[in-house]
Amino acid sequence: MHEIAIRMTKRNHNAFVHLLGALESQGFDISGLLITKDFNEILKAKPKVVLYSFFTEEIWEVEKEVKILKEKFSPLLIAGGYHATAMPKHTLNVLGFDIAVIGEGEDVLYQLLTTLKRTKFKITKELLSIRGLAFYLNGEFVFTGFAKVDDFAKFPPFAESSFLIAPIEISRGCPFGCYYCQTPYIKGFKMRHRPIDQIVKYSKRMRDMRYITPNAFAYGSPGAILKLDKLEALLKALQPLRKEGRRLFYGTFPSEVRPEFVKPETLELLIKYADNRRLAIGAQSGDDVMLKAMHRLHTARHVMKAVEYMIEYGIEPVVDFIVGLPNESEESQRKSIELMKWIIRKGGKVRAHYFMPLPGTPWARCKPSPLSEEMKKFLGRMAAKGKIEGAWGIQIQLSKKLQKLIEEFYEEPMSYVGKVNEIC
Repeated sequence: MHEIAIRMTKRNHNAFVHLLGALESQGFDISGLLITKDFNEILKAKPKVVLYSFFTEEIWEVEKEVKILKEKFSPLLIAGGYHATAMPKHTLNVLGFDIAVIGEGEDVLYQLLTTLKRTKFKITKELLSIRGLAFYLNGEFVFTGFAKVDDFAKFPPFAESSFLIAPIEISRGCPFGCYYCQTPYIKGFKMRHRPIDQIVKYSKRMRDMRYITPNAFAYGSPGAILKLDKLEALLKALQPLRKEGRRLFYGTFPSEVRPEFVKPETLELLIKYADNRRLAIGAQSGDDVMLKAMHRLHTARHVMKAVEYMIEYGIEPVVDFIVGLPNESEESQRKSIELMKWIIRKGGKVRAHYFMPLPGTPWARCKPSPLSEEMKKFLGRMAAKGKIEGAWGIQIQLSKKLQKLIEEFYEEPMSYVGKVNEIC
């Protein structure tokens, strides 16, 4: 009989693979866990505890599953991830979870599961000593503090005993603090990096070597500067694995690169050491006024230079834009259209996203701007031609749901950096 189940999904797979590595490395026996993407398998097994991890955009599906679990056998429900961290009271009171994990989960989860095993899966005062939890004890809301992991590299990216692998998180945190993004507010403003020898060790288990990082070319630096020697040392160390037949994908999904880090010297390293000939960069807007407003700390000119360099080196640019930004005028949207057109003419691809207010960010309570008729027609026309990717149409409806959620259940976010200053 499985006492603990992990509800895996396509979107939380990477997070749980890493957490399994952290659990095992601390001495937890993961062989007894039910790890499944099949919800019906959990219903059949009736475990005492079910673990979830999810983004805010997923809460409506999660809520349906929680209701079914409570109707069928009412296990203890534990939530982690971005939504639980940013909106723990909503996670407990509305979604129906019993415990929310707040912050980085590697240490917390081990302590939580070992404690629950000892207390027969009951919420007791013993949980008060574990930093990174929110729950109700004797009817009172308890928050034990934001969980931080100074050295996430002390945990392996996946469990030695498991066949489950995922792209390796090689860097964590981001110094730029873009107002729409949850990453720096939940994982900190200083980049932390996994050491090269560890990256190489675990890359041996991958057929295609892929990595998770907010800015792939910032490896080895605090985040806002380029450390070319550190970046080259990493890529060079992975070359013996390429010679064995593995392919190295760097700076592409599930990672990206900031435009001002795209330079001839970084592209030369990519050509020399990696297999991908596409590079994902974030532009987000073609208007410098909007870029400043969202705290991107680069300009449209940086994006253009990055695209020009990539084309020169035979690398296809894949450039992200956010449309419908707060306080975005038709003129701002027109500037984004012009930059998108220019990228497409150069031979690049555009990925368009509609602004979605996310809890735990400075722009959580900001409202998106309507798309101009010019923007709607342009996106539709370019999508039909295969020049623009992205789910902005679906995201318009999702954005409305998120606005309503935040208006109704807003709570002060619990952040890695303390108070999140709202800017709207």
